Amino acid sequence: MNWPTSASRFASVTLLSSALLTMLSSCEKTNDLGLELPGAAPISATFLDLPVSASTVLQSPVQTVKGNSVLVGRLRDAQVGTTEATAVMNLLVLPNVTLSDSLPAKFATSVLDSVIFSLPFDQVYGSAAQPLRFDLLPLQQPLDSRTLYNATTPVAKGSPLVTNYAAPLNRDRKVRTLVAGSTDSITTVIPDRIVRVPLLRSSGASSLVNAVFTAMKSESFSQNTLNAIWQGVALQPAAGHTANVVGFPRSSGSTAGRITFYFHATDAAGKAKPNRSYSIFLANILPSSNFTDGLFFTQITTDLAGGALAGLTAQKPLPAAATNGLTYVQEGLGLSTRIEFQGLESLRNNSTLAINRAELLIPIKPLTNGVFPYPNQLFLYEVNDANQILTRTSGATTADRLVQQEGLATINNGNATVRTIATAAGFPASATVPFGQTPAQYYSVSITEYLQAYLQNRLDGDLPTGLLLSPILRNASALQQSALISAVSNLTLNRAQIDANNIRLRVYYSKLQ
Repeated sequence: MNWPTSASRFASVTLLSSALLTMLSSCEKTNDLGLELPGAAPISATFLDLPVSASTVLQSPVQTVKGNSVLVGRLRDAQVGTTEATAVMNLLVLPNVTLSDSLPAKFATSVLDSVIFSLPFDQVYGSAAQPLRFDLLPLQQPLDSRTLYNATTPVAKGSPLVTNYAAPLNRDRKVRTLVAGSTDSITTVIPDRIVRVPLLRSSGASSLVNAVFTAMKSESFSQNTLNAIWQGVALQPAAGHTANVVGFPRSSGSTAGRITFYFHATDAAGKAKPNRSYSIFLANILPSSNFTDGLFFTQITTDLAGGALAGLTAQKPLPAAATNGLTYVQEGLGLSTRIEFQGLESLRNNSTLAINRAELLIPIKPLTNGVFPYPNQLFLYEVNDANQILTRTSGATTADRLVQQEGLATINNGNATVRTIATAAGFPASATVPFGQTPAQYYSVSITEYLQAYLQNRLDGDLPTGLLLSPILRNASALQQSALISAVSNLTLNRAQIDANNIRLRVYYSKLQ
């Protein structure tokens, strides 16, 4: 990064001075600002904006197993290209979640009426006015806990159960609510954000679901029974579909994705039992103490041909000059921005200077979040020349090297705090959009302690040659903050186009006189 490897003469001033200096935008005499300190020599303060070189990097493969969502669809985007996503999920028999007395085996006779595949969604990339068109296919074998799955892992699929199904994404439904203490009711219209597929009506699925229902008539129906008949499902975009990609989040309870068998029955006494149902669940249901977490992941491919990133590969980053002065960060696709700081030699070995604050400013190309929302935050990984993320070992744990939070960090759900250091693990700093910025203009993050540690060669390992700005955290086992778990498993297509020519490392420093 063209950073000096030794700068032991740098020193920090007091926290009070540091806080005040961050408000300055030009050189000022401290005495002119009324900052004379008793017993201290006069100090002047100024800041320096140092340039940053940047490039777009493709990190592959993308980890998608057990994400907070699965993605389905295909979308053509003029900037990046065509992104295609297929959700792959096991099926779960969960007697503790489904009422056990609804199992068809509990009744003397039972007749299948319908089978509904349902899955809630919460995000649409592209057009919500056009339906999501997809194929529903069976897996030829369940996902295996001994296999490592990522966005490029192939799986064997059978013949489609449903082909080119059109699922509306902008449908509403009416809900009637009784007024307390009255016989009157109020009708409200709410979004209906659930994809529903009637499987019994499909010739490709009817024999399979009938076979499962027949197995449900036995008291011994179990996960092994289901696996022998139906090994799992894949939802892939239909041929020719390019309108949207839809996100289906992990959920629980009544909103969990499931396949529900509706039937009517009679008991041993011949009494009719209408409107019965029994569900098997999609593996992206939120786990609980009642059952083991299921296996699922998303296959994601992106054809970069014809877009701004044509030619980008994991081995070939693209400098900002090759992409119209922009670089990219995007969840789900592995797009990150590599930065290298320039010009720190101007501060090298100067015994009259003290670094008070260093802030990284990352401007966003304005109004580019119409299709893909901006990521909530960017994390800063230390990397080598090959853009490989450096790691640090502590005992038996290996953690990615990330720029850490400064000052006190909270652990254990807010019950304790620790003083972080630059070589810590588990408290990653993140660049965020400052509160109140509307529309969003830039991300910012303080890296004062990290910069000082770098200059003084105190990073406890090989010096990085760059930092990688990424919207995702990986290596979840090395994190200590439970509040970050959702970020670790984040799977969206959120994206930011970075104005690479204007990324700045702003260094506030003081001259000791």
